Order: sequence, then structure tokens, then C-alpha cells
Amino acid sequence: MTDEIPPPPPGRSDDERPSEPGGDAISGAFEGADWDGGPGWMTRSSSADHARRADPDATAVRRVRVRKKAPKRRRRRYVFVVLGLAGLLLLAGFWLLYTGLAAKSQLETVRDEVHKLRAEIDSGNLDAARVTAKMISDHAAEAHDKTSGPIWSGAAALPFFGKPLESVRTLTQAVDSIATDALPSLVDASKSLDPKTLREPDGAVNLAPIAAAAPTLDRAAAVMQRSLDRIDRLPTSTWLGAVNSARSSALKQLNPLTKTIVSADIAADTVPAMLGIDGPKSYMVAFENEAELRGTGGLPGAFAIVKADHGKLSFTRFEPDDTLYNVKSGLDLGSDFDKNYNAADVTGDYRDANISPNFPYAARIWLAEWKVTTGQTLDGAMTLDPTALSYLLKVAGPASLPDGSQVTADNVVKLTQQRVYADFTAAQNDQRKQYLLDIAKSVSARLIVAHGDTTSLVKAAGKAAAQHRLLVWSSDPAVEARLSGASISGALSAEPGPSATVAINNAGGSKLDYYLHASTSWRALTCGSTRKVQVTITLTNDAPLGLPKYVLGFTGKPGYPTSPGDNRMVVAYYGTSGGQLTGVTLDGKASSAQSGLELGHPVFTVKLVVPRGGTSKIVLTMTEPGSGTPTIRTQPMVNPMTATATAAC
Repeated sequence: MTDEIPPPPPGRSDDERPSEPGGDAISGAFEGADWDGGPGWMTRSSSADHARRADPDATAVRRVRVRKKAPKRRRRRYVFVVLGLAGLLLLAGFWLLYTGLAAKSQLETVRDEVHKLRAEIDSGNLDAARVTAKMISDHAAEAHDKTSGPIWSGAAALPFFGKPLESVRTLTQAVDSIATDALPSLVDASKSLDPKTLREPDGAVNLAPIAAAAPTLDRAAAVMQRSLDRIDRLPTSTWLGAVNSARSSALKQLNPLTKTIVSADIAADTVPAMLGIDGPKSYMVAFENEAELRGTGGLPGAFAIVKADHGKLSFTRFEPDDTLYNVKSGLDLGSDFDKNYNAADVTGDYRDANISPNFPYAARIWLAEWKVTTGQTLDGAMTLDPTALSYLLKVAGPASLPDGSQVTADNVVKLTQQRVYADFTAAQNDQRKQYLLDIAKSVSARLIVAHGDTTSLVKAAGKAAAQHRLLVWSSDPAVEARLSGASISGALSAEPGPSATVAINNAGGSKLDYYLHASTSWRALTCGSTRKVQVTITLTNDAPLGLPKYVLGFTGKPGYPTSPGDNRMVVAYYGTSGGQLTGVTLDGKASSAQSGLELGHPVFTVKLVVPRGGTSKIVLTMTEPGSGTPTIRTQPMVNPMTATATAAC
């Protein structure tokens, strides 16, 4: 018996027969699925099926419609991603703003506390200074912490946008380093370097604590200088003005503090050796007279020989300037020196040895002349001018002269540089020189004994050194190497970068510079690695009528001024290494200048006569390499020289 397949029900074709399990029903179901998630997405629609069979293009249309909807979904994903990224950037921006403002607040507190710390150290209140130093350290660390982390480091690395952020990070890091590594050392060193405890009753200086503090100050000075250099290398201009101002403010705050620490470090390294901690030392002290100008300040007049032995000073001799008159030193200071200064005269005359503003030249000449004259080898040389003496006498009090009169802070400048020429005629030259020697003796004796507040005396000496009115040179190479970077050395700068020094030498044998006023203006007119620079030197002669003949010098002699009070002089400008002179005018008219070279610096020299009651103006135009502005080294004068420096960018 055969099994027969029953016929299909009436009305159903073979094509409508149910599929076998696992057959085409699944593919059919998928084929007809509504992939848009409609209510029948897994339900077969016979009408749709018939439609597809009837019209094959219907499937194509359906598929095209599905493909059109997929980009919409991708666009939505992109929108979500973009919005997410924007949200993250917004949060990062808020975080940078919040932490930046917090760091700014901390740095402002540091700034105020640094002022307080300096005042406490100056007054000797070291217990309070330690507390303040700890507060500065805490606030600086907080500012550094606020500007650290991945958000700040990532943002700071961005081109253009990140520049001010990197500046902020560098500022906070530098200040934190100073507060943590330098200021506590400064406070500790200040305790052992308190001048009130260093000075003995007989005026001697206790050198042991100074020598012991040197390593601590070395470390503090190194930290300060590194931090200052890091800030100085930051861009001067970014897109965020507040950061530019913060950089400028930080430099203004840290520059004087760094100079203070570096000066203390140099003193700790050099003072013990110079004051004879290892045995006696002897020095020449020249008293300069700025009524007749020379490159380092004024004409060297009377001088003294001072001995230092384990901190105790004593003067062994006082001499007038003619003791070394026409004594040939025999020194050879090189062809540049010979060309600039006619070395045959300069190295053979004590009074002209300091024509160059580079004090080590003068010191070496003087010591060589002294050795030729006496056979004694000295260990160094110093200069003092009457203005420096006025600073010291203001603390130490007046000095008494043999005739019963007094030399005070108020009269020493006028007495030694103006009155002395009115009180003694040219025929009384010997009496005048003896009078100046008496002043030198009485003032020196007053200063080396324990008169006045020692802290104030140290500050007065520091003020004089900063103005180049107190200069020191040592024949000990190690000591001189440490001194050479400080203003007290009087050496021309050996550092790269912009440099500007003005030196005026009296060329008429007169004492008219007592009435001279001078100013110097330095301007960079263009930008770039090589730029155009203009230097203007303005000189005003306020000499009155009726001055003594001795004050007028060589007036009336051939080659010298004919009108009384006219001042003949030589003005030299020492510029940036690599500088080239492109033009000179004198009182608005084209002029010329002698060109030379000294220790790598170009030297441009102009000779002129400034009429009594008149003003002369020298304008030098140059091209110079470098960027930034120099600190103009001004010459010590009776009427202090003023100076300004500006750059176009």
C-alpha cells in the first residue's frame, strides 16, 4: 500500500505550502522584516511578498529607503561625540580658570609676604622672618600644585593657546623653588651674618661666621639665579595680557631680591680673605675727585695704604697724588688699550690711570707704580668718592679736623670738590693738598672704629657700591673672579647681550665738572636679531661766572677754551659686542667719532666743548645684535647722571 500525499486544500497552490522547519521561512522572514523596528518587524506580510514577486523593483526601493536612514544614525552619534568633547573642553576650561585664579591669589600673597620678609631681615627680626618664610613656602607650593597635573600640562603644550599657560606653570614652579630652597637658607644665613653681632668693640670684624655662611648663600644664590633666568626666558608677550603682567611683576620683585642674595654670597666668599682671615693684606685706597671727571668717576687725588689683619683695619700711610706723579708702571695692557688711551701717558701717571671705566686697569697701574716707588707689593686697590663718604658719615657721624672744624655728611661733597678751590689759591697748592689729606685721615679714622649702627653702615657701603662710588680690585685671582660679576668690581661687563656704558673724561685740566649735568637715553628703534639703536648723551654746563683760575684749568691756552667756564671733555660710549656705528651728530650737525675696541666692546669717542650755561647733545646711531634693553652703567658724578633704556619690541 502506498502512502499518498494528500492533495492540497482547495484554493491553495503548491507555492503556498508551508516550508519545512529550517527551510526558507527564516530567510523569508528576514527578507520581509521591517528593520525600522515597526510592529511587524518579524512578521511575514503576504501582501508585501506578493508585491515583491509581482514587482522585483519594489525590493530595491525598500532597500534604498533603509540605506538612507543609516547616515542619520551616524550623524546622531557624531553629534553626541562632539557634544561630549565640547563638554569636556568646557569643563577643562572651567578647571583652568578656577585653578589659575586660585594660583594667582596664592602668588599675590607670596608677593606681599616677600616684602614683609625683606623688612624683617633688614630689621634683624629673624624669628618673625622664619615664620614668614614658611608662609611663603606654603603659598608658593599651593600655587604650584594648582597649575600642575595633566590638564595644565596638556593645555600648556598646545600651539599658541598654550603659551600663557606654560608661562604660568613656569612662574609657579620658579616661585615654589625659591620659597622652598632659597628663602629658608637666606633666613638661616642672616642670623650668622647680622652686622650687629659681627662688629667687635674695637671695630674689628669677626670673620668666622661670614666664612661659615658662604656655602649656604652659594646654594641660595644659585637657586635664585636659576629661577630668575627661567622667568626671564619666558615670552614677553602672549595673547593673555594678565600673564604678561605677571611675568613683568615677578621680575620686578625677584630682581632686587636676587641681587641682594648674590651680593651677600659674593661678600661671604670674598670678605674673609680680603680682610686677612689667613694673614695680613694691604691695599691702596684712592680718593676720587669728580670735579674733574675720569672714566671710573673722578681724578684720583690723595690716597692711603690700609692694612687688614684678621678683620682689623689700620691705615699705615696717607699720600698726596704727586707721590706717584710721572712714575712709569711698565705695564702692557694690550694694543686696544694703547689705541684708546695713549698708554704711554696713562700707564705712567697716577692721575690718568682711570681714564677707562674698567677699574681693574686703574688698580693694576696704581699698584705697579707703588711697587716701583716703594718696592711693596699690595694685595689690591679701592676707590671712594666724596658722595660715598657722605653716605658713610651719615651713619658714623661727623669727623673732626685739626683746625677744629668738622666734616659731615652734609658738607663733605662741597668741601672737597668746590670750597677747597675757593679757600686756597693756585699758589697755595701744597696747603690745599695737606687740607685734603687731613680730611682723608679724619674721615678714615671715624669709619674704621665702631661708630654708628653697623647694619646701616653696611647698607651705606652697599649703596655706594651699587652706584660705582666704591670700587674694589683684588690681586688674588680667586677673589677677583668672584668680584668681577658685581658692581663693586667696576669691571666692564663680560656677559653677552645688550651693554651700555658712558664715560666722560675732563680734557681741560679744570674742576668745572662740579657744575656738569648729564643724561643718557638708549633706544632700540627696530626689532630682530640685529637692530638699529640710538644713544643720546645730553650734557649741560651750569658753571657760574667768577670762578677761580685754578677751577678753569687750561682755559686760554692754545687748543683749549677761550671763554671762562667753557668745559672741554671727551665722551666715550661702550656698546654691545658686535655693534657698528652708522652715524654721529653733535648738536644736530653731522660729526665724527673715534672708534676702538675694549674687552670685546666697541668704543665710540667724541671730543667737544660744552659752553658755560649751554647744553650739548651727542646722538650715536648704531646697529647692534641682541634683544631686550641694557642696564646703562652710569658714571659717578657730583650731579648724578640719569639714564633711560627703551626698546621698540
